[in-house]
Amino acid sequence: MRYYITTAIPYVNAHPHLGFVLEIVQTDAYARFLRLQGEEVRFLTGTDENSLKNVLSAQKAKISVKEWVNQNSQAFYKLKDVFHLSYDDFIRTTEPRHFLGVNKLWKVINEKNDIYKKKYKGLYCVGSESFVKPEDLVAGLCPEHKEKPEVIEEENYFFALSHYQKQIENVFKSDKINIYPARRKNELMTFIKEGLEDFSISRSQKRAKGWGIPVPNDSSQVVYVWFDALANYITALDYARDNSFLMKTWWEGSDKIIHFVGKGITRFHAIYWPAILLAAKLRLPTDIFVHGYLTINGQKISKSSGIVIDPFQLAKKYDPELIRYFLLREISSTEDGDFSEERLALRYQSDLSRGIGNLLSRVLSLGERLPKGIIMSQVSDSWRQSVLSLFNSYQAEMFHFQFASALAKMNELASLADRYISQKQPWKIEQESDLSPVITNLVYALYYIGLMLKPAMPNKADELLLALGIKTSDKTEKEINKQKIVLHKRSPLFPPLNT
Repeated sequence: MRYYITTAIPYVNAHPHLGFVLEIVQTDAYARFLRLQGEEVRFLTGTDENSLKNVLSAQKAKISVKEWVNQNSQAFYKLKDVFHLSYDDFIRTTEPRHFLGVNKLWKVINEKNDIYKKKYKGLYCVGSESFVKPEDLVAGLCPEHKEKPEVIEEENYFFALSHYQKQIENVFKSDKINIYPARRKNELMTFIKEGLEDFSISRSQKRAKGWGIPVPNDSSQVVYVWFDALANYITALDYARDNSFLMKTWWEGSDKIIHFVGKGITRFHAIYWPAILLAAKLRLPTDIFVHGYLTINGQKISKSSGIVIDPFQLAKKYDPELIRYFLLREISSTEDGDFSEERLALRYQSDLSRGIGNLLSRVLSLGERLPKGIIMSQVSDSWRQSVLSLFNSYQAEMFHFQFASALAKMNELASLADRYISQKQPWKIEQESDLSPVITNLVYALYYIGLMLKPAMPNKADELLLALGIKTSDKTEKEINKQKIVLHKRSPLFPPLNT
């Protein structure tokens, strides 16, 4: 199957925080998992640079907007090397391919008379770059960003979202787009049933302070950042070009198009974006996975609020792959989750150092007593079934974005192997012919633990597999069965944590 998967693109009004790392690590783990299944994958991320938030932040820093977005976009790009990300493309919304693509999208929709101009007055939250209704305010503040919205009155272009009321209702009723978790779908359906209202898709050049993509044929306006930003999913595929190979292959030709987004922007992705695609006569995404927020003492990590953790500083203190593992194993895929260094250290000790790492050390030490090595085809049928049962459960959890539950299956397999060692007591076995099948079964379990660990900790998983004498982690079991494996002790895979 062919998968096109994306993160939301973050504003570059500040350097990255750990909350965005949660999203991109989830997406990366899913991409890596799919590739291990032999699937075709294109993984996109990038940065949202045409926002008023970016302009205001640049002014506060007393540098040009261009310089500001360039340096912050580069910081987001650097996450790739630090956190071992495997994305295939990084789109910046200040790139020519994006400008041209947004222009084309606007013109295509405008030709259908789904764009019109009118005067408008409303409450605008810069934090979310969106208008909010008075009845949605909490103590006079935007419920999402805890900021007081400003009253805006101007003439803008509007997208006729109301034209797509019935079509969007049918999309949800027929599950043309799968929303995970299901309760997010129920929330969206309630919003849809209240009646979809047309929304502004431009801002005056004056209010945008001259920054953004000019509206085609009207240089007095710039394209609203949410119309602009959502288009990145197709502009990165050269939508601006007629008969684009990338569009044909990855948008029209993918079996699955999956957007990974935070719960605060679900409405934009699940309602506004599909309506824009319908207007442009383009296919819809197949899945939208909605994760919760990363919190500190229950407070959302947010650049706007100033509650942040610098991921680069954290990665200097801890192995970045440990941070990846913690975000996937400790934080619920779909609920808010709290971060603390204490919890990170505890998870390291329980799952990795005393769990998988200790298991590997014990097996390698015992395996040295077999100088002629072992042959993987000699795994017992009952043991193979037990291991594959857990591996199949792991796969099912991963396919449904349940990363924490999936990694729990990996830990179950490690516990199963530990119990097997306690039962067989291989240190008491004197004959090599009796010891060999025991070690073979344990190595078989560790092989699958390596495969299960790879989406979360790709480098550590490769180290584990190499310690078993398996040169690459993407070999099939059939190929592994042909190998003779000779085991040797090595330094601990997960040594004591130094903080």
